[in-house]
Amino acid sequence: MKSIRRRLLQSLLIGMVFIASGTGVLLYQHVHSELDELYNAQLHQVAMFMANEWEHTDLSMLNAAFLRSPPKARWQEEDFLIQLWRPDGVLIAQQIPATTRVQIPLYSHEGFIRKRLNNQSWRIYRVDRANVIVQIAQPEFARTNTIQETSVRLLAPLVLQVPLLILVAWLSVRQGLKPLQKLSHAIAQRRPEAMTPIDNAAQPLELQPLVTTVNELLARLGAALEQQRHFVADAAHELRTPLSVLQLQLDILQRAESNDERDQAIVQLRTGLQRITHLAQQLLSIARAEGVSQNIIAGSIHISSVIEIVLKRHLPLARARDLDCGVTRLETLTVHCARTDMETILDNLVSNAIRYTPSGGRIDIAAYREMNNAVIEVADSGPGIPPSEQARVFDRFYRVLHSGTDVVEGSGLGLAIAKTLCDRYGASIQISNGDNGCGARFTIRWPLQIPNGT
Repeated sequence: MKSIRRRLLQSLLIGMVFIASGTGVLLYQHVHSELDELYNAQLHQVAMFMANEWEHTDLSMLNAAFLRSPPKARWQEEDFLIQLWRPDGVLIAQQIPATTRVQIPLYSHEGFIRKRLNNQSWRIYRVDRANVIVQIAQPEFARTNTIQETSVRLLAPLVLQVPLLILVAWLSVRQGLKPLQKLSHAIAQRRPEAMTPIDNAAQPLELQPLVTTVNELLARLGAALEQQRHFVADAAHELRTPLSVLQLQLDILQRAESNDERDQAIVQLRTGLQRITHLAQQLLSIARAEGVSQNIIAGSIHISSVIEIVLKRHLPLARARDLDCGVTRLETLTVHCARTDMETILDNLVSNAIRYTPSGGRIDIAAYREMNNAVIEVADSGPGIPPSEQARVFDRFYRVLHSGTDVVEGSGLGLAIAKTLCDRYGASIQISNGDNGCGARFTIRWPLQIPNGT
């Protein structure tokens, strides 16, 4: 499992180690360079001082033991090997501060000289005067030890700071992630019955976009759950009546004394079963339409082929009711949709028109292009829908009263299913009065799928 805290701490730790290491290397190089220059300057100053001191002195009285002193056990950084030479190259005097087997010869030129003698590196500086040559030497290991000790003293606080920095980073990350923990706790407290939004004003700026998104999700979930509760309540209410009727019809069938009464009861029972079967199918359809299915296979479909299938499916019922059902206008139109969804929409519109159009009436279907939309119309010559009720006909389980027909009312879900499917694909569906103010006209405007290059 990936942990943001662990990743942050690892990144900070690696970063601090790299920074501390890089700082240590740069500090050591800087200290080494500065101290090296300082010791070189000291070597130069001692040589110049000695040369100026002995420039006007009679050196004939000096001998090789003049500068000799008891040697030390080891070299210190302040110790120098001092040599006085005559201009003809004869060593007059020499001071050796510590025991060494190295013999420093007289070199040929003034200034700094760096030589390796007996596997030891030496820094030498020569100054020439008229009567004396001064040569000062110092082994590099003496100054190197001092440079290393000085660097360690300077780097020690930096090294000691690393654990403290790690502790500060850990505390900072822990404190910085507390708002996420509080937000997680707040989300975990939400329940299906209480989808209250999270207070966004108290959140850090970095979390406010996330909280806004979560609140939008909670609002959608709340709306979906409320819609589901209404759906279950409405479905239970709608199923209660036909189930009660079925129970009553079974009782009538059981009490029937003659064959005619028994046949009539069976017919009524079959009608009731057909109605409850239709209602159950519509309930499943509205549930699928309102759900977000990932298995929908949408593609390019020709509306004319769908209309042909739907007409063949409903023509027997229309003819049985003596209805003139046909196509008045049909253009070649292509839209992006799942074929089953388009068939469901037209099935519900046509069956709704057949149900509420009186015998001898007319149902017209048209499909044509209007700008960048495919327009599909289903118009009937029925009693129509009053303007005051047209805004509610797409509500679930809503049925228009006083339809003026003698047929059994539908489930009140067909138009709701059609609108839900249209909304899924960005299409619109509207209702208006038919020709001459008679009947109802349902108009669908569906975005056309325009081929590339047209």
